[in-house]
Amino acid sequence: MAAIQIEKIAKHRLASSVLSTIISVTLVLFIVGLLGIVLINAKRIADNVRENIGFEVMLMPDITEGQVSYIQQTLEKKPYVKSVKYVSKEQATQETIDLLGHDFRDIVGDVIPPSFQLKINANYTTMDSLQMIEKELNLMENISDVCYQKSYINNVNDNIHKIGIVLLVICGLLLIISFALINNTIRLYIYAKRFTIKSMLLVGAKRRTIYRPFITNSIVQGIIASVLAIALMVFILYMAYNRPSLEAIIDFSQPMYYAVLFGVMFALGILLNWLSTLFAVRKYIKMKIDKLYA
Repeated sequence: MAAIQIEKIAKHRLASSVLSTIISVTLVLFIVGLLGIVLINAKRIADNVRENIGFEVMLMPDITEGQVSYIQQTLEKKPYVKSVKYVSKEQATQETIDLLGHDFRDIVGDVIPPSFQLKINANYTTMDSLQMIEKELNLMENISDVCYQKSYINNVNDNIHKIGIVLLVICGLLLIISFALINNTIRLYIYAKRFTIKSMLLVGAKRRTIYRPFITNSIVQGIIASVLAIALMVFILYMAYNRPSLEAIIDFSQPMYYAVLFGVMFALGILLNWLSTLFAVRKYIKMKIDKLYA
């Protein structure tokens, strides 16, 4: 009875160890997957920020409706223009009155001209491109002035560049931390089997024979953890897909990117488990018997 009870306790501890390993690896891979989603959508987020950059194109006060229509059609055909919005003289004047809280026309007169508000495609939001666009717009007939916030654009581009570097650094650190966490978890699992490893050596088992069951188990555990982590990621993406407010942040038009991410997570789960098990088993194979009790 005592032997059976001891065997049950040993099996329970083994099952707990395996379960804790799978859960730990799953959580690490899930965090890696979340960072992967951020990296995949970083360009989309940056593009959305950049595409809020715009020009205010001031028109001549005496411009006719036909000339306005012609300029608008011309602008809409430009590759750098994302959207064009016409603001009439009356609309611009009323917006300014609402902003100031009083009718300024009694003091300075009716001085606000009609204008176009342009939103620029993200690929054209570098300072060189914007300066070229400014020059081109200034050469068009019936345009009196072109305005845009240069300092704001410089800050936006600089911050996006810095955020990109920070994300890459975080990704590298997270991979290192992931390997360390998985390695420590698996080493604890192998530590519980150290006497089994040494016993196999003592009865003449080859190293390949000793490695095989541990490596096989680690690969199976890696597969299970990877599948669980991917399932969690699919659930997160499904929930995000059903929230229209997140469409501007998460891009669902390129499913291949997420397929590649899932493939990387799957391979990473197996690879990290395999490497950690290989190093841990090798350590206890080379360890002297008296140190096994330490």
